[in-house]
Amino acid sequence: MKLLNFVRRDSMLEIHETSNTLKSYLEMDVFNEDTKERVKGADIVLLPNFGIKEGVDRAFQPDTVAFYKYSIATKGSEAKIELFENKGEEKILALHSFDIWIPLMVIGSSVLLPFTINLVSSFVFEKMKGRPNDEPTVHFNLLIEDKEKGKSKHLSYKGPADGFSESFEKLDVNKLWEDE
Repeated sequence: MKLLNFVRRDSMLEIHETSNTLKSYLEMDVFNEDTKERVKGADIVLLPNFGIKEGVDRAFQPDTVAFYKYSIATKGSEAKIELFENKGEEKILALHSFDIWIPLMVIGSSVLLPFTINLVSSFVFEKMKGRPNDEPTVHFNLLIEDKEKGKSKHLSYKGPADGFSESFEKLDVNKLWEDE
């Protein structure tokens, strides 16, 4: 696992290999065929979190709906963005803080990484407008697949909103797949 602490002590970007892939989610029985077909052609897939608590097998992060609507409105013509959930079965976690909880995302290529980070950065910037004195923590998890190599990387950021973009600026996409 790579632990990258860029720019600020309170900004943490972690990168590690994972066995999770979009295919592993597509094989889950909890999703119907319509849902699976809808997400297969997506550039960015927003996933629920699994095993949240007893009685709740999966649910989306609190900012999922706002992020999804923002993404479609601002970048929907540039990338196909889909929620990975059966229609009518969406559950959203309720957390009572100003932290920014981006849904777990899957992209099928590191080429989409700069686009995705820019999209999330813009969303975070919009959420911060008019709240200069608030200091929320951004929670962001991204799964990147390299189908040619058969590998996946999990990028996780937890840190201040004003450190989000800077943390990813130091990340070299070309070196992401080099052996650790």
